[in-house]
Amino acid sequence: MTTFDFETLRVQIRDAARTAFGTLRAAHPNERFYAMALYTDDGAMTVCPSANSEEALQRMLVDNDCTDPRDIAYTRWGTAEWAYEDQHAEGFNAVCDRLRAHVLASGDDERAFAAFGSQLHDAMVQALAELDQEGFFGSGADRQSLTLFCSISDSDDAQAFEDDSAQRLNPPAVFARFKSRWDASAA
Repeated sequence: MTTFDFETLRVQIRDAARTAFGTLRAAHPNERFYAMALYTDDGAMTVCPSANSEEALQRMLVDNDCTDPRDIAYTRWGTAEWAYEDQHAEGFNAVCDRLRAHVLASGDDERAFAAFGSQLHDAMVQALAELDQEGFFGSGADRQSLTLFCSISDSDDAQAFEDDSAQRLNPPAVFARFKSRWDASAA
């Protein structure tokens, strides 16, 4: 694989996330967002935002007559299920274009691709961490009620990446709640 400027990518992801999540919160000022995430795909060609609020979650559960604890947990924590999945994502178009062009031009070196994917994941986490350090996601009780993490859509590696990123991005109590997200659904 050819070299890639991950520093510029991190800045692009951070700025796109700031715009997407800021626009989303402004559009829904009366909703309590409990999670905001960035996700990619197994091919490392995309980065997209996703978020959900307690109010949107309740609407989804009622609309789908969802009562099974496993389904509730999946709806609460599955980024693809969220009401605000890929909303206000226009700022990520340049990021996705860069990633796709690089991956398609890089050939079939599996070791290089794995390293590229790892660096992409790190850039995603760092971008959210920078926004958090700026206070973008709030402070005190507001920050304690919001979980940040990153994911990989339709991937066997998703849970490990989610857990690692959540641990790196959240206060310990927030991470502990997130880490046990599937416990109640394991019947």
